[in-house]
Amino acid sequence: MNLAWLHLILFSLTALFALLEVDYRFRLVAVALQYMILFWVVSTSLSVGLALVKLIVGLAATILLGAAIWNMAINKTRKVPWSQQAFRLISGGMMVGLAFSFQPSTAAWLPVEPLYLRAGIILSGCGILMNGFSRHPLIATLGLLEVFSGFELVFAFMVNSVLMTGLLALVTLGLAAIGAYLTIAHQSSGFR
Repeated sequence: MNLAWLHLILFSLTALFALLEVDYRFRLVAVALQYMILFWVVSTSLSVGLALVKLIVGLAATILLGAAIWNMAINKTRKVPWSQQAFRLISGGMMVGLAFSFQPSTAAWLPVEPLYLRAGIILSGCGILMNGFSRHPLIATLGLLEVFSGFELVFAFMVNSVLMTGLLALVTLGLAAIGAYLTIAHQSSGFR
C-alpha cells in the first residue's frame, strides 16, 4: 500500500471525527493529530526543519485553544439528535466524494501528487463544514485551522520557502490567539 493512501485515510478520518465529535476536547485532539500527520507528510517534501516548524506551530495553536477552554464547565455529553449527526456524516462523505471528483481537473494545473491534493481538499472542505455547523468561537477557530492546514498541505508541495513557512506559522498562531480570546469572551458572557 502506498504511503500516500495511508496519509489520505488518516487525514479523512481525523477530519470526519472533528466534524462529528460533540466534545470540544476531542475536537482539539483531532486537529492536533492532523498537524502531526501534516508534519509526517510535509517532512517528505520540505526539509525536516520546516516541517518541524509546522508541527510546533500547530501544536502550540491547539494548546492555546485548549488553555482557553481549560476551565470551561464540561457537563455530561450533550445529546445531539441522530439526524444532525447523520447530516454531518453525509456532508462529510459528500466532501470526500467531491475531493475525488475534483482531482482530475485540478491535477492539470497544480503540481501536487493527486492523493495529497485530495487530502488537502478534504481537510479544507471539512473545515468549512465545521464552520457552517457551529456558532461557537472555538469550533469556528478549529474549522479555520483545519481549512488552513489543508491549504498548507497543498502549498507545501508547490513552494519550498522559509519565508512562506514563517508567514503561514504567523497566521496560524494569530488565528489561534484570536480564537482563544473570543472563546474566553464567549464563556464569560454566559452563552452556550
